[in-house]
Amino acid sequence: MKNYTKFLLLGLSLIAANNANASGYQLNEYSATGLGRAFAGIGVVGDDYSAISFNPAGMILKGTGGQLGLSTVQMHSFVDGNIRGRFFADRPYGKMNFYKFLPSGFAQYKINDRAVIGGGVYTPFGLASIYNKDWFGATHGISTELDVIDTAIGGAYKVTDQITLGATLIYRYVHGDLMNTLNPTNPGSHNRFDLDGWEFAYNFGIMYEPVKDTRFGVSYRLNTAQKVTGDHTIKNVMQGIDGTYPGVSKMTLPNQLLFSAYHKMNDKFGLSGAVRWTKWDIFDDFVMSSPAGRADVPEKWKNTWTYSLGVDYYYSPQWTFRAGLSYDPTPIRDKFHRTVRIPDSTRYWATLGASYQAKNWQFDIGYAHLFMAKGRTHETANNPLVGPTTIKAEHDNYSNMVGVQFQYNF
Repeated sequence: MKNYTKFLLLGLSLIAANNANASGYQLNEYSATGLGRAFAGIGVVGDDYSAISFNPAGMILKGTGGQLGLSTVQMHSFVDGNIRGRFFADRPYGKMNFYKFLPSGFAQYKINDRAVIGGGVYTPFGLASIYNKDWFGATHGISTELDVIDTAIGGAYKVTDQITLGATLIYRYVHGDLMNTLNPTNPGSHNRFDLDGWEFAYNFGIMYEPVKDTRFGVSYRLNTAQKVTGDHTIKNVMQGIDGTYPGVSKMTLPNQLLFSAYHKMNDKFGLSGAVRWTKWDIFDDFVMSSPAGRADVPEKWKNTWTYSLGVDYYYSPQWTFRAGLSYDPTPIRDKFHRTVRIPDSTRYWATLGASYQAKNWQFDIGYAHLFMAKGRTHETANNPLVGPTTIKAEHDNYSNMVGVQFQYNF
């Protein structure tokens, strides 16, 4: 009976652990110039040093130099609805309004006109949701954080005057922290997983430039299964259950296929586009376990295609202005597979950006507003303390992003 109760407690926390952010939990906010054009043409435009993280073949477009960047992501969410179950008095609605800071850095060395090597540190995946602890869905989720940090080394080689090949080796760190309340009458009770681990991943790219200032790129990011371990803590629930247990989970981050294009029309305008396919259907089930039990949560995500268009206006040798639009659909199939932990929904990007260049240095800034479609959740969990609970909710979300970076060309 004791082990059975522990199993149910574990299952309660995991039933809400569908880690989803806007368009899954992928991030691209480690290029301020890319952000300004909604990441259209990313990796083949050649106006910063982040190509190693998108299409490493595009590294050949820059010389020796580097950059430091910082992106700030604001997440705002209002969740209205109700929860049905015993012992649930009226509780406040759910709300989030917080900021996440994503630093990045890149550097490279151009060996000659045909070869370049470099490295970078950036965050390709991540999410965060932090609700008020007394909101009506606290038993289904209070906080969820996923941080993925890539340390990459790579290079590019110009095989012919038109074709360049590139490859990247990535050493990846993953950290996840999930928590929810177990007892609605005791906000101090919680169930928390704090797990991390390391793994390798790879990125390959090719760039084709049939004529000067017209470029096409294809890259494929290959990801591997990621095992994370750490602590599973149950606190202030009941004697015999409370404690810290060794926890473990295994997840696979999605493969991605990226098509990018760039064309400079004349001395004043550049047009760019991108299409990205993300293999989200590998996120079919989410499993976490410890000696307290095991749970297997069906996710059933679907693969997605994201589309971006951008334009650059080369106002002067010092100033460049840019803008972009993007359509970024959600991988979540329906309301029965959407949870309250940052509920994912289709997003529409509108972006602006600018660069200022003087001698060997360049300053870039980008801004994006994400219009998110309203998402609905119909989520049921079996809580051994209070019985079955069902959340029916509507999520009204939006997000703002600002990225700045400093480049120096040697």
